[in-house]
Amino acid sequence: MALLHLTDAWARGHGRALLVYTVDHGLRPEAVVEAGRVGQVCAMAGRPHRILRWLGTKPGSGLQAAARRARYDLMAQACRDDGVVDLLLAHHLEDQAETVLHRIDRGTGPDGLAGMARVRAFDGVRLLRPLLDVPKVRLLATCRSVGVEWAEDPSNSDPRFARTELRQLAPVLADVGVTSIRLGRLASAMASARAALDGFTADWMAQHASVLLVGAVRMNRAVLVEAPVVLRRRLIDRALRAIGGNNYPLRSDGLERLLAWIEADRPETRTRTRTLAGCRVEIAGDGLTILRDWRQAARPVVIAAHGRGRWDCRFEIENPTSSPVRVGVCGGEGWRRWRRTAQSSALAGRPMVAHAARLALPAVLDLDGGIGLPHLVHSAPAPSGWVGEDVRIRFRPTVPFLTTDRRPGDGVDPRPSQPCNGRQAT
Repeated sequence: MALLHLTDAWARGHGRALLVYTVDHGLRPEAVVEAGRVGQVCAMAGRPHRILRWLGTKPGSGLQAAARRARYDLMAQACRDDGVVDLLLAHHLEDQAETVLHRIDRGTGPDGLAGMARVRAFDGVRLLRPLLDVPKVRLLATCRSVGVEWAEDPSNSDPRFARTELRQLAPVLADVGVTSIRLGRLASAMASARAALDGFTADWMAQHASVLLVGAVRMNRAVLVEAPVVLRRRLIDRALRAIGGNNYPLRSDGLERLLAWIEADRPETRTRTRTLAGCRVEIAGDGLTILRDWRQAARPVVIAAHGRGRWDCRFEIENPTSSPVRVGVCGGEGWRRWRRTAQSSALAGRPMVAHAARLALPAVLDLDGGIGLPHLVHSAPAPSGWVGEDVRIRFRPTVPFLTTDRRPGDGVDPRPSQPCNGRQAT
């Protein structure tokens, strides 16, 4: 509510439009009433307000992480629908300190210790956190001074969640000097280090990596193992997060085991494979490829007629047809169906796509049995004559490989401006 009041005042002073979103996760009945109160405040201020609801079955485990992902997905989709570029979030100083403590508990590196970014691109939207330096007590005082009521989220004190324990430790840590202010300063220092590392990462990828529009990345393993260890960690972490759709830094222990496996000096007489963070890592000779593990890909999504959407945190989908389409992972059965019914010339003259990468491709599916693989040009016609080749698909991972506009080694932009469709292949 403090962010709403402050942003409303700023927008009026600068002649800017303001649209307010409230997310109802469907986890508490009180949330409906709270969202309604926000709507009333917005109506009094003359600001449009939308309630975004997380529908469907909620997971039995990992509820907070799932709710967080759903919240960001809902807001990003709403921004795209409404033509909004900047999305302001209300995270404050204590939220930042708590995030740093949580990352320390997970054994993270410089990226994690940098906490939440003040400005970050996410799914086609720019996330802004203008209150990261402001203590919660000041925000509450602001609300009191203007007569604005606020609601406390009871999940913040729910003992089922790990962050609750960290929150309860805050007074104890403050007694020994580990205050929210100092943790916030640590995050700022690590953010500067992260920015410097981004530059080194961009330079290395520009020379030694290729980002493929089928949703994979290739590197030269021999060159990778010669890179400084901090850069090796960062390169693999970034690739795994982009391909696997993970918005947060990976745990150090799993990443270290994977790096040791990559760096092991052994004759590559056959392809070695390993999985981590929803990805499949392959080593063949001096080549290292990171692909999506198709078995962990997202469930199919329905894209409305003339609509847009995303699938698996990796692909943007545009459906220019007059009928809704379903997009999901190709998988083994989908690949066999496509090969049985596609024209024999479907792959002729096309760049080789590894079998594991084919299985993880987005497939346009039809209830009558049709399956389209836009990346491989031809579609398999269903009995009705439907084809999926008009659906356009772009590889645009939610987590970008780079924070700059640099192009990876083969000149392929990891956020291509041109879609893959029935007349264009990788």
